[in-house]
Amino acid sequence: MPAPVSPWWRAANVAGTLLCLVAIAFLVQRGYTLGDSLGDGLARIGARALLLACACYAAAAALLGLAWVTLVRVASGAQPEATPLFASHLRSQLAKYLPGNVFHLAYRHVTARRAGVGHAPLALALGMESALLIASAAVFSMGVVTDARVAAVAPWAHGFAWVGPLLPLAAALAASIHARHVGGAAAMPRVLRAVLFVLAIDFSFFVLATAALRSLGAGAAGLPIASWCGWLALAWLLGYVMPGAPAGVGVRETVLVIGLGPALGEADALVLALAYRFVTIVVDALSAGVGFLLRERT
Repeated sequence: MPAPVSPWWRAANVAGTLLCLVAIAFLVQRGYTLGDSLGDGLARIGARALLLACACYAAAAALLGLAWVTLVRVASGAQPEATPLFASHLRSQLAKYLPGNVFHLAYRHVTARRAGVGHAPLALALGMESALLIASAAVFSMGVVTDARVAAVAPWAHGFAWVGPLLPLAAALAASIHARHVGGAAAMPRVLRAVLFVLAIDFSFFVLATAALRSLGAGAAGLPIASWCGWLALAWLLGYVMPGAPAGVGVRETVLVIGLGPALGEADALVLALAYRFVTIVVDALSAGVGFLLRERT
């Protein structure tokens, strides 16, 4: 019999869903107000920019698939076949758009169980994945979390960003304790190498995701790259930790509009945020298609 859902978790999901709807309503209202100026912004995004953004984001998504394979292997202390795990990560990308924002995690868990990986190692792998991604996003967002606009929208983000970099230590400690229990002290160096490798992958993910966003921002050469990275990472982070917001829809776009609006103009920032969402959906759909093709060949 499945465990009952915690009232706190249910309340968090309801609150997250409401915030998601509020964010979407804000975007719709701003889009209606800005009107024709949105068309001018769209006209400045050419096909070449869209293709470049898709290529950058596809590479970033593939790197996260590699990170998942690495984490499952180090958590299980075994060497399950890489292709099914990688393919399941690609296929799960569409599931994150379902209500609840957890079905992509559940899908990967079920697929890895079929490969013979136990529940405990998979729970550890998922926990390490979240910790390392959040830590990476927190590092990149440190340059913008002190902004007064962030304090107005998410006052807790400043403290969260400073705590985030400690998460790799927690992930390494949990994995090391598990490895010592399963494989003895000899497994410790392998665990630490894996954590550092995945952390490097996650940093690369945000660099490539920023490149995708930046390629869509025609005429925005004056904005420092640190600001691009910071606002992208903060938008991703707030969308990731928001329960009940499928793939952070609405939340991430709102953060980008608030953060980039003063430098780009609100209309261009809104167009940029929506174009970036379009790119991520297209790449997620294509990734899922590749994942299903890989499944047929394994």
